[in-house]
Amino acid sequence: MSVTQKRQRQEDAANESRVYNLTLDTNNLRQQIQQLRELRDAHATRLLLDGQRFEGDVLQLTWTLLDGLRGGTFGLSASKRSVFSSRTHISQHDPGASGGVHQFVMQQGRSTFRRPSFSLKSIRVLAMVDCNTAGEQANEIISVCGRAGGCVVEVLASLTGGIARETIAALFPQILSDEVLVARIIGQRITFSSRLLLFFNTQRRLVQQVAQADLAAALKALHLGESSDFTEM
Repeated sequence: MSVTQKRQRQEDAANESRVYNLTLDTNNLRQQIQQLRELRDAHATRLLLDGQRFEGDVLQLTWTLLDGLRGGTFGLSASKRSVFSSRTHISQHDPGASGGVHQFVMQQGRSTFRRPSFSLKSIRVLAMVDCNTAGEQANEIISVCGRAGGCVVEVLASLTGGIARETIAALFPQILSDEVLVARIIGQRITFSSRLLLFFNTQRRLVQQVAQADLAAALKALHLGESSDFTEM
């Protein structure tokens, strides 16, 4: 065998070895990719199941809270954040809306109204976020629920109750000086739509709740006459 033939045979053997090694590397890489895909799918499935369990848990907690409210007395007290845009409220398309929706805190066992009652319209998980969720809404929820994230449950309901002096003192203190108007309002029953937002952290703890209601529109429906105190609410 000539020197040239020997060299060619060595080169062919080296090429075959490289091809074989590349084939092994390619197969190994494919296996790693497949394993990563399986891990990704398993992780996504676990996140989905965890999210579904979380959603189910907070909805159950919401029903428990609402059952407690319906079974006893409840009231509203003014929130630190008093007014926000009516565009976020259930009655945004209601021609009778005042254009200013007020924010309150719903309390069990402390009735603001006489013989209060409410009927549910809908319950849903409005948003669910974690530490990796981006956006303004996610940032707001994280600021309330903690860095790990949480979720917000929205409850739409219609509330009815009789107005007492305690109602006016808690919700409309600016009109207490108008005794004539106060006398006309006391004893009236009002019905208004409310949007209750419940903030739960990842430990399923209720960390904040607010009730949004257009009470000015509800009072306007009583036809008590024009009052700057209501229009400025």
